[in-house]
Amino acid sequence: MIAAIRKCSDWVHKKVDDNLPNIIIIVFVLLFLLILFWNRIFITVQAGEGGVLYRRFAGGTVVDELYGEGLHLIFPWNKMAVYNLRVQTVMHELNVLTKEGLKFNVRMAIRFHPDRNMVGVLHKFVGEDYFKIVVLPEIEATVRSYVVDDDLTNIYATLANKSTFQEAVNEAIGRVARKFITVDEVMITDILLPPQIDQAIQEKLTQQQLALAYDFRIVREEKEAERKRVEAEGLNRYNSIVNASLNADILLWKGIEATKEIASSSNAKIIMIGPDKNSLPVILNAEAGAEKVKLPEQQPSRSPVVADPVQGQP
Repeated sequence: MIAAIRKCSDWVHKKVDDNLPNIIIIVFVLLFLLILFWNRIFITVQAGEGGVLYRRFAGGTVVDELYGEGLHLIFPWNKMAVYNLRVQTVMHELNVLTKEGLKFNVRMAIRFHPDRNMVGVLHKFVGEDYFKIVVLPEIEATVRSYVVDDDLTNIYATLANKSTFQEAVNEAIGRVARKFITVDEVMITDILLPPQIDQAIQEKLTQQQLALAYDFRIVREEKEAERKRVEAEGLNRYNSIVNASLNADILLWKGIEATKEIASSSNAKIIMIGPDKNSLPVILNAEAGAEKVKLPEQQPSRSPVVADPVQGQP
């Protein structure tokens, strides 16, 4: 038995020695093929992705199995398509026409993801570029049909009315869902008008605001005029009541009371009384004009000369 094993080993060594160049060539060819088809044999499915296998010689696309995350080994003549199963958001700018024939751009964000259980069918009947083939045309057609029946003045209000716009988008979402894709939401992020049209709209809105401002000013002035009229009527009524209660005796009494109060103060005052009893006093501040006004000095008076009754001489 040992002799047979030794004999077989010697035969193998002899064959290897005789065919060593051919064996080296075959090993290098296999290594070259392995390196060349490495990406076709070893397939890595990243997190949030799924793989769909296409078998070239065994029935084509496998629609009932989704290869999960991790490393997968396949034959090099087969092919595995890797799909992103996460929720994705794509920004898109769409050129649309209004009912008036005006062109403007609508920027929107489309949020979608493929149906995990139908990725195989999606790959077989639509392909990896399903967003451009199915989702985008449906959304564009919906937005265009929604905008084309409206004029420019109502575009902003139309697209801003989320509930109304969402109803139209839901129809497109339903059509897309039949293609094994789920569209979560379509959001209008911006509306870009031509510069001339945008400037004209801004000027129109400015003039509208100015007109409203003028109307407000007119109303304000009317209110102010009404306020002044009411104030004047109140003053007139007040003056009528006061004038009816005033007479010369009251004015004289008030003047006497004011003169008494001023006379009792510590400040120096000059009070001039009119020529008659009905004149009111005039009050001057003596301290303020003391430095500027000086009264003329009075000459000493001499005693009058009285004639002697006896002599008749002074």
